[in-house]
Amino acid sequence: MDELSRQMRTAVASPPPTRIDVDRLIADDRQRRRHRAWALAGAGAAVAVAAVAVAPALLAGPAAGPGGLTLPPAAAGSAEPSLCPIAEPEPSGPPAPQQSYDTVRDRPTERPDAGVARLTQALRPALAAVVPAGLTVEGTIPGCDRVQFTYEKSHWNYYARAQLVRDGQTDNLTVRLVPTTADEPRGCASAPSAGACTSTRLPDGSTLTTSISTPGDEGAEQRRVLVQRADGTSVTVTTDNFRTVVDESDGTPTREFGPPPVLSVAQLTEIATTPGLTLYP
Repeated sequence: MDELSRQMRTAVASPPPTRIDVDRLIADDRQRRRHRAWALAGAGAAVAVAAVAVAPALLAGPAAGPGGLTLPPAAAGSAEPSLCPIAEPEPSGPPAPQQSYDTVRDRPTERPDAGVARLTQALRPALAAVVPAGLTVEGTIPGCDRVQFTYEKSHWNYYARAQLVRDGQTDNLTVRLVPTTADEPRGCASAPSAGACTSTRLPDGSTLTTSISTPGDEGAEQRRVLVQRADGTSVTVTTDNFRTVVDESDGTPTREFGPPPVLSVAQLTEIATTPGLTLYP
């Protein structure tokens, strides 16, 4: 046992020489760390380049190309008008053909729903600015008490109708926007045949035509303003004091009329020349 113990102590005291070069091991470890740092830096640069390449696609949206990335649409802002849903009636026959006629400018490409919202947002404050106190403005769309535009596909136009009510008097008001036709007459040539008419050239190149007519019955009066904008939009604003009533017993139509319309030609002109009432925003 004493000999075994001695041999073991001798083996521990005099270990065999190692084949590991400690200095080389340390140097190799340092080199590996440097290589790893370079690799990580290269990967970071690649990510940065990829981000720069993707950013223009995100900003450009679908127009960047067939494979372009598209950002989700922005949420509707509080400035957008509150619109009533419009129920489309079921057609009783084939749909009316869309009218084809030349216009002085290429037709607008704005989506009808976007056009309805934009034009309604422009019209409501324009009406509020000219309507005198005590006059109530009521929309004519069933189930909707506010005025808003409707798009009429067959004639490529937007229109809004309202009733102006005060002390038992009810006037009609219509605002219509349509692309100006290539052969549309200018000035008083476009006005109703009977009645007074004036035509003026506006500073921006638009033509303003105002007219007052008495269509048919004595006491009936229609006031009309047409602005043929230089941008290719025709804006017509009319008001009148008559309505057609149908006798329930025999179906005979009768026209009734009241006092002269409340809104003056000057007030109609203010509405028609509202900058936002255009088909080419």
